[in-house]
Amino acid sequence: MKFKRARGFTLIDLMVAISIFTLVTALVVANFNAGARNDSVRQGASIAAGLLRRAQTATLAGALLSDGEFPAGGYGVRFDANNAGVLTLFADKDGNFNYTDAAEELEDVLLPDDVVFGGGTLAVVFSAPDADAYFNGVASEASKTVTFSAASADVTQSVIIYRLSGQIRVQ
Repeated sequence: MKFKRARGFTLIDLMVAISIFTLVTALVVANFNAGARNDSVRQGASIAAGLLRRAQTATLAGALLSDGEFPAGGYGVRFDANNAGVLTLFADKDGNFNYTDAAEELEDVLLPDDVVFGGGTLAVVFSAPDADAYFNGVASEASKTVTFSAASADVTQSVIIYRLSGQIRVQ
């Protein structure tokens, strides 16, 4: 009499399958974490562009401060190299088209963890009535670029502000 051998998985087959599954899972998780870090840089650039557009819109709309006055120079955003994880929305109350001091600050906006901007300290002010951009109180350059990065990410993002058109681009 001849016995048929039972078919199925052996212990070795099962161990190989679990090993392959574990390896694939580890690779997916590692790639996901890298993608999340890269997304934080993109998010930081989007936050900056949104804050710049908010200052531009407040200037064009003639938004009044809590004291009922419109700031003489308009609204702007400050990128402080000494605090590269924070952006500051401010009202140019003295009309010099630049950030003067903390009395002009309206709001600080935090960037995502580990995201910083490069390019030094920059104050971008949008002047009324047409929202021309001033960079550090001067209207001489055609555009300015602020670059965002993170130590743990492989990507950088740039926010470009065009002086005369007021266009704000993220690339």
